[in-house]
Formats: sequence, C-alpha cells, structure tokens
Amino acid sequence: MPFSRIKSHAKLNLALNVISKSKSLHNIESIISFVDLHDIILIKKIKSKKHLISFNGKFSRRIGKKNTISKLFEILEKKKFLKNQRFQIKIKKSIPDRAGLGGGSMNAASILRYLAHKRIINIKNKEMLKISKLIGSDVMLGLNHKSKILNSRNKIKYFNNVKKNLPINRKTKFWLFD
Repeated sequence: MPFSRIKSHAKLNLALNVISKSKSLHNIESIISFVDLHDIILIKKIKSKKHLISFNGKFSRRIGKKNTISKLFEILEKKKFLKNQRFQIKIKKSIPDRAGLGGGSMNAASILRYLAHKRIINIKNKEMLKISKLIGSDVMLGLNHKSKILNSRNKIKYFNNVKKNLPINRKTKFWLFD
C-alpha cells in the first residue's frame, strides 16, 4: 500500500489581546491564521503489532518518543477507534520547533482530520474536539484551516473571506499579508 501525503500547515498568532487577569492566567483573545510553511506527513496502513512513527528534517532532532502523534494514537486506541489498525507515519519537519507555530499540534490535528475524512475512524466533530483537547490546548485550532479568533474560554469565532494560507517571502524571511 502506498503512502498518503498530508501537508500540515503552521499556525500563526497574528494578534494577542489580554482582556483581564485571573489568579494565575491571563484571559486572552488571539487571532489565528495558517501560513504556507508546512510539514509533510506520509501515512499508510501496515501489518504490525505497533505503530511506526518517525521524524526527519531540519527540526526533528529534539522530538522524543512521547510526542503529539504518539499521544493521538494512544487516545484513539484507548477509545477503540482504530479497531486493531496500525499505521506507519513519517513526518518531514519544516516547521521550527518551539517557535510558537504549532508544528506538533498541527501535525496531530492533520492526522486526526485525515483519519476522519478518509473514514478510517468513525468520529463525530464533538468527539474530535474532545480528543484534540486531550492531546494539547492548540490542537483544536488545526481541525480546520480557517482564520479564527480564539478566546480564553476556548470559544472560536471564524472569519469569512480570508486567504487560507499566507505566503512567506523566503528570500527576506518576512511574513507577507496582502
């Protein structure tokens, strides 16, 4: 069986508004969009006793055995969504780690979206949202690539008529918003 190819786009927080402060955290609103920068995920079903997950590329060095992808598959198995199916996943990391671009979270969201879209798992949107929250707080942002506002209560409001992925001028390394 050949690999399926998924692009996992980086998210960008365009603005952050601190509304108030609670005892330990700030209540915020953030405007989020997606950019052209992406990791490439190759995925295929395999006959194996366990999932095979590997990372390569410039930003793969610090990724350990416990990561968002392994966490996603642990949750899917625990909830019996995979029905003894195993996968080989290869991720070429082009999104810098620890840069606030959501690389690992967007990878997990992209794989979850793929599995649901291809009907490999039978899952409703509410359950996808619950699973994404178990993996990490910003995974839910990658369940679709619409520009959005996220508030401190994890409520999302979507924008209409916004470019899906903002281009990067690779020569000057500036973000372009035209």
